[in-house]
Order: sequence, then C-alpha cells, then structure tokens
Amino acid sequence: MDSLCPKIYGIFSREVEITVGTGTTKRKSLSKTYWFAREIPGNKVELKSLDADFVPRGASILLERGEVLDQYLPEPQSTFKHLSRPLMQGDCSREQGNHAGAAKEYEKVLVIDEENIRANFGLGISYLAMERPEKALYVFREILRLDEAFREEHKHLFNEFGISLRRKGLYAETLEFYFKAQEMTSMDENLQFNIARAFFEMGDAEKAVGHLLKALDINSYFEEGHMFAKFLLNSGLLPEGDMRRGQLEFSLKVSGMES
Repeated sequence: MDSLCPKIYGIFSREVEITVGTGTTKRKSLSKTYWFAREIPGNKVELKSLDADFVPRGASILLERGEVLDQYLPEPQSTFKHLSRPLMQGDCSREQGNHAGAAKEYEKVLVIDEENIRANFGLGISYLAMERPEKALYVFREILRLDEAFREEHKHLFNEFGISLRRKGLYAETLEFYFKAQEMTSMDENLQFNIARAFFEMGDAEKAVGHLLKALDINSYFEEGHMFAKFLLNSGLLPEGDMRRGQLEFSLKVSGMES
C-alpha cells in the first residue's frame, strides 16, 4: 500500500440483506449496520460492530483494506458526532481547566476507540488534575502498551503527561514513561530535560546532571536547560573541580548565560 494513502479510521456502515416475515408475508429487506474501523499494520482493518447507541458489541473482525473499501461506506457525520467532536470538546475543556468535563468527553471516545491516543493522554492528564491518581495510573498502563503513543506527532502530549506525573510526585512512573518514550523516539532535548527534572526531584543530582548534559548536547541553545544548569551550579551540589561542573559552565559560557 502506498504510505501516502490515508489510513482507514472512523465509523462505517454496511447494508446487509435480511429476510423478514414468514410464509406469504416473507420478504427481503436491506438493513444498515454500523461499524468502527481502524486500520492496523499489514494492510488490515479491525472492525467492531456498533449497536443502536454506537456502543461496540461482540468480538472484533479483521478484514483486508481492500475488502473494507469495497463493502463498507464511511459515515462522516457519525464519525464527527461520536469521535471527532468529543475529542475537540475534551481538548478545549482541558485547556480551559475544566477537567471533569474533559474526562467525560474523552471517555465517550474511548468507549468506541479504546486505543485513541489523544483521548488516552487527555484523560490521564485530566485524572491527575482531578486528584484521581488510581484512574490516571490505569490510563498510564494503557498508554505504555501503545507504541503509537510515542511517535513524533504525539511528542507534545507525552511530554505534558510526563510533566503531570512528575508534578504529582509519581517519580517512578514518570521515569518509566519517559524511558519508554526515549526508546520509541529520536533524541529530544525536552525529553532529556524532563528526565533530569524527575531525577533531581527524587534527590538524585548525579543522574539529573547527566541527562541535563544530554539535553544541552542535543541543543546547545536550549534556554530551559541553561536555566536549570545555572540553578544547579549556584546550588553548590557540584563541587569545584567536578568535571560535570566544568561542562555545565562551558555550556553556559557558549550560550552567554554564565552563572
């Protein structure tokens, strides 16, 4: 398949012929069924049957991409109503600080598409903001099993979620999350910086400095990294003569932000 082809995603319908009545009243009729479709690797599409309330029912089926295109029709209005609109409303509510409202919208999406990346991240962030860590950690475990969540296009979301975990003092989970992200993405200064912050707040200054130096090595003009470096140098945690102290001082000198 051409990699430029849009992936199949959303609510689709299919008309099936059914027989109603018996005897002389027996007749054939067309019945429309609704399905949630998501393309997965290997030119396959996973389909879930939806009931009258657009809730999945029964086991999923797997079809070839071509079969779905031939036999099923996209339902853009239903996709917008049950997936796109709740996602947009959830994001808007979360950005406005209405985390309870955001959670309700994200939950609507996850009823149909339990692997939706935006909805999972948004729900986890909102649960943490609502002081519901047990629910947030359940979402955290779900996200960890979704490799797609750590693709470059979701970088801002996994950074935000990791920061939310760290601010709640969930340091072990924060680091597990960031190290998974590190495995799945290219080297990123923000990711290394966030790992450094987590280690520092755990009281491990040595590892914090190590990851901060990685961040500054990736981007020597990384302003937040320089601010953190300046703080560490002024804190006295690194004694005179420490090689890493010299590395941080050199980085600040190059940036024009000497301590």
